[in-house]
Amino acid sequence: MYNRFLFTFFLSLFLLSCNFSTSQNFNSSQTKILFDEFNRESQTPFSYKTLENFLKDIKIEDLKKGKPFEKEVLFESFDCEFRDLMKISCDKTFKTFILNVNETSFVKDLDWCPEHSYIGSFKIREDKIVNAEFKLIDG
Repeated sequence: MYNRFLFTFFLSLFLLSCNFSTSQNFNSSQTKILFDEFNRESQTPFSYKTLENFLKDIKIEDLKKGKPFEKEVLFESFDCEFRDLMKISCDKTFKTFILNVNETSFVKDLDWCPEHSYIGSFKIREDKIVNAEFKLIDG
């Protein structure tokens, strides 16, 4: 009977740990890799903290299930009426994550706000970001 209890206990712990790993969020090392890769391609219009705040509540498993996440953010260090947009999704066919960044720059002397769009793709293997690429696609 004692053996049955131990077996049940350890099986429960194992199943519980599997459940936690499937609903994991982006961690700081993954965020750092994405930020560095983005910066390698372009002068990043946002801070590391902006990307970290965007990714922190996203469940990776939800993205894999086809639930994209989108959020308006402010890249400028001051409040202005123009908002930037970040969106992340997962392409199930290629098992690749897609990060879209739409930056709206505030320029005081213009009567319009220039926009820049970036797209990035990456994979997650063994809890690590791999094959990360970012490109300026418009602007």
